[in-house]
Amino acid sequence: MSGIVVAAPKPIYQEENWTRALITIDNLPEHYQHLEVGHHSKIRNMLGFAIKSFKTSDHILISASGPSVNKAITCGEIFKRQFPQIKQVTGIGYRNVRMITEEMINGEISKTITTRRLPSIHILLSKNHLHPNLPAYNNHVRYQGADKVSDHVTRPVSRKTFNKSEYRGTKENQLMSL
Repeated sequence: MSGIVVAAPKPIYQEENWTRALITIDNLPEHYQHLEVGHHSKIRNMLGFAIKSFKTSDHILISASGPSVNKAITCGEIFKRQFPQIKQVTGIGYRNVRMITEEMINGEISKTITTRRLPSIHILLSKNHLHPNLPAYNNHVRYQGADKVSDHVTRPVSRKTFNKSEYRGTKENQLMSL
């Protein structure tokens, strides 16, 4: 045996491009900014682009598929915190991805094509009122009282700044309460 090891080449991925037909949101507006989230995209960069483009456009569409779906949802939630009066419509679907691998068997190169269906999500965020009868329509409303710090028990931040007399009250205050 010669001991020659031939490394398997990396597979080639071919994804479908996003078109209006693949976006699973009914009554999609004519003009919108499209933000495609990838698994290497940084949330800070995507949000910077989205906020700048949202100042000139009334609609922004966030799309992702496969492992980047969670990142798209995170972008949408952070974006909704920046603009509290925003309206949202969400569409869920699938995106076809072809994986082409080349293998060498008995000195011949053979191609194997595998098609996978990856889950995808589309989040349409709009300044304008959207039709409330659309499926997955969400009129973002902030809950009153949930953001108040006084509703929660305040605890010391760290042990270094912890002062028992401030937290439990001084001995004089404890004696006066008896």
